[in-house]
Amino acid sequence: MTASVPRFVPAAALALAAFAFAPRPAAAQTVSGAVRAGRQPIVGATVRLLELDRAERTDARGRFSFRDVAPGTYRIFVGLTGYEAATDTVQVAAGTVTADFALTATAIPLEQIVVSASPTARPADEQYQSAESMSREQFDNSPGTSFAEKISDLPGVSVRGNGSAPSRPILRGLGDNEVLVLENGLRMGDIATYDPAHATPIDAMSIQQIDVVRGPASILYGPNTIGGLVNVITNLVPTASDHPLAGTVALEGNSVSNEYSGYFNNVYTTGGSAFRVSAGALHAGDVGIPKGTYTDPGTGAQFLLSRIPQSDNRSSQGGAGYSYQGDFGTIGVGANHYEMNYGIPGVPPNADWLTVPPTTSRISQQRNTVEFRSLFNTGGSSWVERITANASYNNYNHSEFPTAQDSTGVSDPQANHFHKTSFNAVVQFQQRPVGGLSGTIGLWSDLQALTISGDQPLGPNSTTSDLAAYVYEEYRAGANTRLQGAVRYDFNAIQTDPYPQSTDSVFRTLDESRRHGAFTASVGAVQKLTPHLIGTLSVARSFRAPTVQELFANGLDAPSGTYSIGSAGLEPETGLGFDASLKGDYGNVTFELSPYANFLTNYIYAFLRGDTIQDFPVRQFASTTARLYGYEVAATVQLAPHWALRGSSDYVNAQDTRLDQPLPFIPPLRGLLRATYQDDRFNGMVEVRGAAAQNRLGDGDTPTAGYALLNLGVGMRLVHGGLVSNLGLHLDNALNTLYRDNLSVIKDFVPQPGRGIRLDYSLLY
Repeated sequence: MTASVPRFVPAAALALAAFAFAPRPAAAQTVSGAVRAGRQPIVGATVRLLELDRAERTDARGRFSFRDVAPGTYRIFVGLTGYEAATDTVQVAAGTVTADFALTATAIPLEQIVVSASPTARPADEQYQSAESMSREQFDNSPGTSFAEKISDLPGVSVRGNGSAPSRPILRGLGDNEVLVLENGLRMGDIATYDPAHATPIDAMSIQQIDVVRGPASILYGPNTIGGLVNVITNLVPTASDHPLAGTVALEGNSVSNEYSGYFNNVYTTGGSAFRVSAGALHAGDVGIPKGTYTDPGTGAQFLLSRIPQSDNRSSQGGAGYSYQGDFGTIGVGANHYEMNYGIPGVPPNADWLTVPPTTSRISQQRNTVEFRSLFNTGGSSWVERITANASYNNYNHSEFPTAQDSTGVSDPQANHFHKTSFNAVVQFQQRPVGGLSGTIGLWSDLQALTISGDQPLGPNSTTSDLAAYVYEEYRAGANTRLQGAVRYDFNAIQTDPYPQSTDSVFRTLDESRRHGAFTASVGAVQKLTPHLIGTLSVARSFRAPTVQELFANGLDAPSGTYSIGSAGLEPETGLGFDASLKGDYGNVTFELSPYANFLTNYIYAFLRGDTIQDFPVRQFASTTARLYGYEVAATVQLAPHWALRGSSDYVNAQDTRLDQPLPFIPPLRGLLRATYQDDRFNGMVEVRGAAAQNRLGDGDTPTAGYALLNLGVGMRLVHGGLVSNLGLHLDNALNTLYRDNLSVIKDFVPQPGRGIRLDYSLLY
């Protein structure tokens, strides 16, 4: 493990060199203004300076201020739920620049800013790819506990459930290693993609915003984005505010799992320095289901259950950070410790242990993160306008405790242990616009060292190195036309490290290496067809090298209930994706239609072979060719002042084109219909969401019936001085409907969560 750490040094040195040799910018200025509705100031509106990715909230007088803004051209975005978003462009040269905004009330959902689909933040309507963002407020209004459950509101985003903690997003039918989950645009360094039992180590209450990019997103973020990416945005590194004290306090409770959780984040700003401290914890019991008799598909044994056995979750986190903001830009560092202990559902421990052995287990995670972020304004006549250098170091520990009862009913856990250290660094040089041409040149690295020990190691110890360079260019061909082109080269190297102490004889001597490299590229266009209608088109080639698990796995993975075997001859996946959209905004009506197609060569998947090892079914990795196509559609109509009706639907058809059969575990046709009321103080929601039956089945898949759920919610927004309180009360699955989801790996034993009352409160200051 320690032998790999020096490899991290070149990337860190590269990031620091970007600052050491960049020219000093001209003196910075201040951008300030006020946000009002009529004559009334709006408190708590979010104001964003897009090119610098900075955000403020308006104070008790509706005012905002950004200090230390380098000369240049910037766009300002203002948004608050219940009002139509507004943007303005300002020229910063000398003195204070003022930009005032007057917002108009609307029941149409707020347009969101996406920071993850292009080098700089911009509204979702201006992205070349299908991209959406979910704000903290929208997050609180969504059912579930984990971030994956909450973003399944979005078209094209579903969730694979295995209890609440290990839920993971599925984008357009793809998941695991084809979909990348990031924190602040950087890798998390976890092993959540190893199998369905592994959770993503992130506290949902610490998330400020989530971006979802559907479809290939390989240019800016590299491998593992053949199906898209999910970027969870936290303020691990704080930013200076015009308020001395700024932050969030949040509380949540949920009866479906007897959950209670809390979180606070406080930023103290003095001069150009910002100091952050945060902490949070969650305690949740087993997830409730409609009470009934459920049958174990393995043994045929029946159990009277009202909750999913061993689906409880306990987590906690704490962090601190510091940043400095001046006329040069910003630079900062943050650290966070997160730990979680959760159960993996299965047949519960029971009196009939001989004929019905339990299959539950527990997993314990710890993730320590250090993140470095910076933005440097170069100024002068340099061809580089700004330099950003971001990096994260993760030290991740993970232990699995399978349950094995003896004849007295005593549990005898045999633990497996994973330890992974990783370093991810990105340096971007943003070019100064020349005519209609602008762009970004980037250097990227991701270095990982993994050790596995214990009674049943799943794979070998290994070192993985990824390096890349890319160019992303945009051209404004006219007032209504923008074009995009990008190219990237990735190099991947995997080296297995012999481990003489391994309990697996193969891993004691396994000394294998794999080297892969590939060019990827994308082209896109945004065309304003009419003042109210925008069309986009994107074509992208993507690449992903097989992981060490997919190549060399050979061991019992008790939490997923399988014996996993890799295939050492696997070749890299490549994909060719086509993505189009048509977006309309006609005042009281907005809509978006996004058809897509994705063609994959050497698509890597796992299937059940039909035999067993150590009495567990064998899960084998293999590759094939695949084709996925489908659509997402959403429309909102403002029926009357403060009242709106929103409908959305998505569908994916996935086929193994080599074997001419469906791919397994693909979400069925889904739909959502939601009626909302929204004014400056109160809100309410009635929604029906559901899915059709899924009978297109692949290897190891079983059919699921269609379902429809009723969800209800009410909320209140209270303003006192510069403080904003949000209180919400929700009734999820109000009719306690028994339903099963096709993506769940435990669907044939127990259903999805039953009725739950959810209460959430947040204080913004």
